[in-house]
Amino acid sequence: MTSRHPVKLVCVDLGGVVVRIRHSLAETLHAAGVPGYLLEAISTDEMQAFRASTSLYQRGVHDWDAWLDAAHDALARRLDRDTLLRAHDAILMGEYPGVARSLGAIRNAGAATACLSNTNARHWDALIELPALGEIEHRHASHLLGLEKPSAEIYRAFEHATGRAGADILFLDDLEANCIAARACGWNCVRIDHQRDTAAQIIAAARAHGVPC
Repeated sequence: MTSRHPVKLVCVDLGGVVVRIRHSLAETLHAAGVPGYLLEAISTDEMQAFRASTSLYQRGVHDWDAWLDAAHDALARRLDRDTLLRAHDAILMGEYPGVARSLGAIRNAGAATACLSNTNARHWDALIELPALGEIEHRHASHLLGLEKPSAEIYRAFEHATGRAGADILFLDDLEANCIAARACGWNCVRIDHQRDTAAQIIAAARAHGVPC
């Protein structure tokens, strides 16, 4: 079934759609070799402080060094900076198979491609080297826009930057909160299941919204 209004632009989130990621602090710290007893010692207040520091980092308010200091303090200095660095770099796990081909097929079918991701400068430098990013024409991220999903402001900033809005856009994200916010802005949206074949889901969603890919 296709959309009555074929979309002009397909916008993807990166983590969980284009790139495999570790989704929680516990997962990344475990990957960095942090023992379980240290993970269990992190309190709710410390976790909230860590998330607040990460939000500032993702919005470009904090640079890498400022975030590292803030995260170190937020976690009561239990973890040294080298461990935090390893955990941070362990978040990205590589591109999902076939995603670059899917995005290329969408472009070849005449629709524009874009990304809108909550990320940071250090991860961005790694992400833009991936083959899939070569198939994305409009590259937008939280640290570049100074805004963060799911705030309505970031979706409006994206519209301003791309010249597309509302029903012209199909947005693909793995988080329901981000999808709800996009729909509230009038966008078409499909939630992607990051545990399944994301490349196939991207193609299926684009076809369902009028892109003959």
